[in-house]
Amino acid sequence: MSDLPILILGGSYAGLMAASRLRKQAPQARIVLISDQPYLQQRIRWHEALAGRQVKRAALAPLLAKARIEFIQAAVLSWDAPGNEVRLDTAEGPRSLSYRGVICALGSVSQLPQWPGAEHCWSLSFAQPLAQRAAELGELAAQGGHLAVIGSGLAGVECASELAERYPKLQVSLIGPPPLADFCPASRAHASRALQRLGVQLLNARVVAADEQGLWLADGRYLACERRLWCGGLRANPLLAECGLPLTADGRVQVTADLRVAGFSNAWAAGDCAAVTLGDGRAQRLSCASAMPTGGHAGEALGDWLHDRPTQPLAFAYVMRCVSLGRRDGIWQLTDAYDVERPRWLGGRSAALIKWLLCAMVWHTPGWELRTGRRLYAWARPPVALPSISATAATEQELG
Repeated sequence: MSDLPILILGGSYAGLMAASRLRKQAPQARIVLISDQPYLQQRIRWHEALAGRQVKRAALAPLLAKARIEFIQAAVLSWDAPGNEVRLDTAEGPRSLSYRGVICALGSVSQLPQWPGAEHCWSLSFAQPLAQRAAELGELAAQGGHLAVIGSGLAGVECASELAERYPKLQVSLIGPPPLADFCPASRAHASRALQRLGVQLLNARVVAADEQGLWLADGRYLACERRLWCGGLRANPLLAECGLPLTADGRVQVTADLRVAGFSNAWAAGDCAAVTLGDGRAQRLSCASAMPTGGHAGEALGDWLHDRPTQPLAFAYVMRCVSLGRRDGIWQLTDAYDVERPRWLGGRSAALIKWLLCAMVWHTPGWELRTGRRLYAWARPPVALPSISATAATEQELG
C-alpha cells in the first residue's frame, strides 16, 4: 500500500496549492496530479479573454516537475473511493490507477439554466473556446449588434463592463436583479453608475426562455439579441454525483473539519467541489477566494495523515471581494470573516489596481511555491481558532 501514489484530481488553484503543500509535508512521497487540461488557466480573467485580450496560461507538466510531481493529462471517468481507484481517459486510452491517498479538487463548471432554449446561450467554460467567441463578438460589435449577459453577480458584471468598454459599438444588456446584491449599498450604486456610463442597459428582469434570436422575459417581453451569454451560476463538477460520495443538495462533497471526505480515512476535498462550512453554519461560496486556502489546507492535512500526526481543522476567514468594471474602474468591498459585506469599500482606479494585483498574486503564487518549496502564501484566519482534532475523530465526524 505504501508504494502507491498520492493522487490530486484537478489542476487549477486548489489542486496546485494542495500539491505544493503536500510536497512540503511529504518530501519523499510519490505525488501524481491529474487534470484534463494541460495548462493552468486564469478563469478569473476569462472575461478579459472574451474581450479579445491576451490572458497568460502555464503548462502544468514543467511547473509540477520542479517539485518532482508527476503529471497525467486525463479526464477522470470514474472514482471508486471505497476501492481506492480512479479510472482515467488518457490519450493512449482508458486506464485505472490505484492510490494510497487522494485529494479531490475537480472544481466547478458553468451550470446552464433549465428553461427552454438554454442551448442557445454561451457560457464561460472549457467546452466553449473563448478565442472563437471573442472573434465573433468583435464581428458583432462592428455591426452594432446586441449581446445579452444573463446574471448580475460578479461574473456577469465583469463580462458586461469589460465587453462594453472594449467594444463601444456593441449593445450590451445585463439581465437580472440590481447588480452585486451581496455588496454594500454604496458600492452597488457605484457599480450601476459605472455600467450605465459604459452604455450597459440594466434590465431588472428574469429570463424564462431563449431562442436563436433572443430571450423571453418573465413579464412577457421579448428581447431581441444576436448573442446570449449565461453568467448565472456554477455547480460542482457533475462527475461527483456518480462516485458514491456523500454529497450536499447542491452536489458538493461533504467534508469534515479538516476537509476529509466524510466517511473516508484517506480522501480529502478542496476548492469548489468541497462543501466547506463557515463558522456561522453557511457553506463557502464557489470562488477563487476559497480555492487556494482549502487546497493548501488539504495538502497539509494529508501530509499530517501520512506521518500519523493529528490533523487540524481548516481555519479560514474572508476579508474582501473585488470586481472589475472594465480596465479603469472596479470595486474593493470589505467583508467580515463570514463573507458578509461591511460599509467600507473603494471604487475607481485604485480598486481596479487592487483587483489586478490580486489576480497576479493568485496566478504566480502556486508556481512560486512549487519552485521554491516554501510556504509563500498565507490566508486570513477567523478571530477564534478551533481546537485540533485527531485523524480518527475527523474520520468519524460526518456532516449531515
